[in-house]
Amino acid sequence: MSAEEPSLAGLEERIESSLNDDPERPRCVHGLYEELLAPEGPGSRDDLLDLTRRAAEELVEHGRARRRYVSAIAIGAHCEDTVYWSVTSPNRELEEFGPEFEQFAIARRLAGHIQCHCL
Repeated sequence: MSAEEPSLAGLEERIESSLNDDPERPRCVHGLYEELLAPEGPGSRDDLLDLTRRAAEELVEHGRARRRYVSAIAIGAHCEDTVYWSVTSPNRELEEFGPEFEQFAIARRLAGHIQCHCL
């Protein structure tokens, strides 16, 4: 991590704040990266996606966020992501957020592209 990249703890706070600001909207790793880090531009996309994933996972480990792993395979390409949401949401399962977050809807959206662009 370069001196310009955000700290893990600082990013955890930003992710938690973002999730809590809209507890009815789950966000995937790519969406969190694009919302919180992409506009700043420091570091490589892959490194910053990894940092985003690590920060979000820390929140889950400490009971400050919820998550669900999602994946799809289409024509030999495997796409996977993780979706996070606020612990202040009454929803305990991703599917409770509605039809667009049911397993098959997510699989179709993920399978539609090789590189994930956000759920």
